[in-house]
Parts: sequence; C-alpha cells; structure tokens
Amino acid sequence: MHSELPGPESAIRAGSADAASLLQGAYDTHLHVWPDTVPRCRDFLGAAREAQQAGMAGIVFKDIAQPTTDRAHAVNALFPGLQAFGGVVLDWPVGGLNPVAVDRCLRHGGTFVWMPVAHSRHTVSLYQSGILRLLTPPDVPPARAISLVTDAGDLREEVREIVRLVAQHDAVLGTGHVSPEESIALLRYAAGTGVRRMVANHPSGRSIGASIQQQRAMAACGAFLEHCFAQCTPGLDNLPVEVIAHAIREIGPASCILAGDLGQTFNPPPAHGLGAFLQQLEAAGISRGDLRLMTHENPRRLLLEPR
Repeated sequence: MHSELPGPESAIRAGSADAASLLQGAYDTHLHVWPDTVPRCRDFLGAAREAQQAGMAGIVFKDIAQPTTDRAHAVNALFPGLQAFGGVVLDWPVGGLNPVAVDRCLRHGGTFVWMPVAHSRHTVSLYQSGILRLLTPPDVPPARAISLVTDAGDLREEVREIVRLVAQHDAVLGTGHVSPEESIALLRYAAGTGVRRMVANHPSGRSIGASIQQQRAMAACGAFLEHCFAQCTPGLDNLPVEVIAHAIREIGPASCILAGDLGQTFNPPPAHGLGAFLQQLEAAGISRGDLRLMTHENPRRLLLEPR
C-alpha cells in the first residue's frame, strides 16, 4: 500500500444497474474488514450485509493478523443466502510456516491457507529496495522474513507438511505474497500432492510482479489466477485495468478469478468496488460471459466443487 493516498472524494464508486446485475450471484474471494491492525472501511458484519443486499453468493475474509474462521461462522449464521469463508495467513502472528496453526484452523472449519503476506521474504525485499511502498512497513527485519525454500532452493519441510494438510482437508491453498518463483514451486508440489483447490493471489500487482510466462506456469499447475481491483486503485498500485484484461486474454478466463482485495479506507466499499471492477473490465473488452465465468463459476469451483 502506498504511503501517499487519495482522499475519499477520489475513490472509485459503482452504483449503476449494470454493476448491480454483474454482482448478482458473484463471489468475492479476497476481502479485508475490521477488526484489523490497519483501518478498514467496513467491519465484517457491514461488509456481509452489503454483499447480501447486492445479491452476492459468497465472500472470503482474509486477515494477516489472525484467522478468520470465527467471523465467517458468524456471517453464515446471521446472513441467510450468503456463504462466508475464512482461513489463516501464515505470517508471524500465527508462527509463520506453522503446521499446527494450519491444522487447528482447518479443523475449526477454515477453508483457506495463505502463504506469508506482510512477512514474506519477497515483500520485505521489495520494500527494502524501494519498489514497494507500504502504508504499514513490514514489522520484521530481513533476517526474519519468511521464505518457502531452503538455501538450496528446495521447499522447506514445514511447507510440505502444510501442503499435505491442505490436501487432507481438501482446503484452498493461496500463494500469498511470496515471489513468483516460490509460488510456482509451491503450486507444482501441491498439484503433485493432491491439492485440488489453488489460487495465485493478484499476480499482476506490484507486490507479486509475475510475468505472463510465470502466470501461465501457475495456471498450468491447476491454480486460478486471482486478479484484484485493489491493485488498480490510485492508493495502491494504480495498475491500468487493461493490464489485467491483457493477462486474462493471455491466460484464458477459465483459469482466472476476479476479486476485490478491498476494505481500505481510501477505496470504495468491497461490494461497490467489485462492481466497478467488472464494469471497467467490460469496457476494456472482457465479455459479460467471461466476467460471469470469473466471478461465479470459477469461484464456485474453487470453493464448493465436491471432491
């Protein structure tokens, strides 16, 4: 997140009938809400209420500070017709690459296991080099940053154990903010270990920086590429929507998911922002059929397709 943020008056908003129709039955697989360690524009109940009012089918809560299974459980009890999902991010608050935290989360009803985000070696390296400016700088020194691989380049044994747990529980494996190279190594191992549900998080964004060739390699492992609106907003990467449209055309919409990664105070609320994203992609030449595939069918396959 950039330190120079636009004011609320410059936030992109969506409220048209077109946006509303695009959101009907959609899923948002990447949502940040309050409580959190950084300010958020909605708490988890408010975000769920707006998603339900928009006629959305489901939402996924992500938090780098704590597991989100409890808030998903509460939303499922309080908002009929809306399915909420939670999981755990493997940053240092849960012990980093901690198989015990993964096991507990999945046995408590968690759906997602994300590799490190704020504490990944890739994130810390990008911040230290000045490529990535963050609203909240990484709170670990480079020596404590988390890598998925050993000095010899092999996946760490704790990563392999985590992947085995994900396969055992038929959960979703997310790449988090590790490097494209580590993501590909992880996804290849996971595919060979029986993990069926995998997502590469916002690969085109500055925090990841995956090339089209690397994105093809991720998709070849069976992972969905999760393209998010937050990376297109002025307060974050300001990535042109056309860059994501190009990636979708190159990789193919059958391997892509569209999500928000919203919740920032300087961006539109999650449901409205996702609607704006879909409208902008349609204006960039992505068909409504492909938009529906990437917001309805593909997320449903990721989250709910039976074994």
